[in-house]
Amino acid sequence: MRLHGPVRWWRMARIAIIMEILPVDQDVNLEELIKKIKQNLPEGFELKDTQIRPVAFGLNLIKAIFIGPEKEGVTQELENYLNGFEEIQEVTVTMETRL
Repeated sequence: MRLHGPVRWWRMARIAIIMEILPVDQDVNLEELIKKIKQNLPEGFELKDTQIRPVAFGLNLIKAIFIGPEKEGVTQELENYLNGFEEIQEVTVTMETRL
């Protein structure tokens, strides 16, 4: 087979996933947890931004923006990864958008 003209490689689309990550209790060091999350992210993901926000009575959560490949099951893959941390009680996806 012969191709005529320039060959273009298309990069897979990317998505932004905004999540709220609730720790098991107020004693969890959220800065250390963010570092742990960054260290072993699944392939193709990056942690773009984080904010620590108060919830109630001294309990804070992490609001995080992840960038990942647009493919089926990508959000579930990220949720499963985060739920594997013993310091995390709950993960909520608040928004997902194509970049």
